[in-house]
Amino acid sequence: MIIENIKRTRSHRKFSEKEIKSNEILQIIEGARFTASAKNSQILRYSYTTDQEKCKKLFSSISLGGLLKLEDKPIFEERPKAYILIAIEKNTTISESMLYFDIGMASQNILLIANDLGYASCVVMSYNKKELEETLELPNNYDSKALIVLGEAKDDVILINAKNTKDTRYYIENKKHYVPKLTLEQILLNK
Repeated sequence: MIIENIKRTRSHRKFSEKEIKSNEILQIIEGARFTASAKNSQILRYSYTTDQEKCKKLFSSISLGGLLKLEDKPIFEERPKAYILIAIEKNTTISESMLYFDIGMASQNILLIANDLGYASCVVMSYNKKELEETLELPNNYDSKALIVLGEAKDDVILINAKNTKDTRYYIENKKHYVPKLTLEQILLNK
């Protein structure tokens, strides 16, 4: 059932040594192609790599786990095994809200398909744009907007109910990654 896939599709930041094949990434991006798009504009474009030399180089260009303590952040051996960069043409005239609607929809499809194939992922918004764009050979007339890192999960992510609506920070305790989620009661406005 789709709800179970949604529950399993978490932001993972530590990955095993298992590599991802290019044809699997193309299958994931193919799923993004069918994503709904504001005004059906279909403005998103993708650049990716599964090349391990590039993946090694790119690891120092991203920031994973901004809320985590330094000792809980991924180390080089736990780096992502694939990268998907989401971009748009520089002269595109679309509102920012519509753009990020499209990015959110496409990202969710990418994450769900990756999960279905047995891979974990994380959407990253904090990265060295210049280095990522150069390494992933993004054409000069395109601008990167989001990055998705992928690999086989090495970390366990456990969903728990948030104690209150003000405390939803994820954390690591006893090498387990906990992610508080608001309850249905906490998110409903009309009870």
